[in-house]
Amino acid sequence: MKDIIDLANNNSGFLGLLLFVLTLFISWVSGLFKHIKKRPKFKIRIIENATFGCIIDLYRTHKNLPVNKTAFAIYIEVTNIGNAPSSIGKINLGYLLSDMKPKWRTSRKWIVETISKSDFRVEFKGSDKLRVFPFLKQANEFQRNVDTYLEVGKSVSGIVYFEQNEAFGSWMPRLNKDLKTSDLIIKIEDAFGRCHKKKFTIELVDPNYSLKFSPYFGQTQHEYFINKKDNKNGILESDTNKT
Repeated sequence: MKDIIDLANNNSGFLGLLLFVLTLFISWVSGLFKHIKKRPKFKIRIIENATFGCIIDLYRTHKNLPVNKTAFAIYIEVTNIGNAPSSIGKINLGYLLSDMKPKWRTSRKWIVETISKSDFRVEFKGSDKLRVFPFLKQANEFQRNVDTYLEVGKSVSGIVYFEQNEAFGSWMPRLNKDLKTSDLIIKIEDAFGRCHKKKFTIELVDPNYSLKFSPYFGQTQHEYFINKKDNKNGILESDTNKT
């Protein structure tokens, strides 16, 4: 013990320097880990009152299979529950193909977000008032500016619209056993390229129902229907002669 004490006394300067360097190293490592841990984390909530999907029969065939158009309106709330701010980046929606394979072997088709040609709105029965739903990343008639930069604890909500190219065969959402719903995944990127996902089940509705919300639902890439302004039921006549 005496030898250890003498060694420490004789090398006090070196030990002091060693402790100083060790303290700096520990502080640097601590700061590095603290910086690494600072990242956004998006919590995604599906709002059901304006969330639905639709498979539209285009009354044409390709390779003897019916051609269809699939589109989705997903009303979501995104909250940044992480510890760093971030903007909302690309948003993709994935569904399981409608093939004969088991679910665990079925591929998933991803659709990128699409610009909607018209606002999503609903009229109140017995009233001349209507509600216009906000878009998450797109301006509408009453909302000229959108803000998707999320500080820590901030949330934003709105509709994200998805429209698939014309498809045929199994390139449509797989129905669940109830024949009314389908299982989807929505994937949102943050500013740092990290993905935040949410699995959920969506109801697939009749095309006429979707057209009541948006007269151009499923028609961003091409207009398939004759839009009748005097049609209060939202049911649009199919124009099968259009190409």
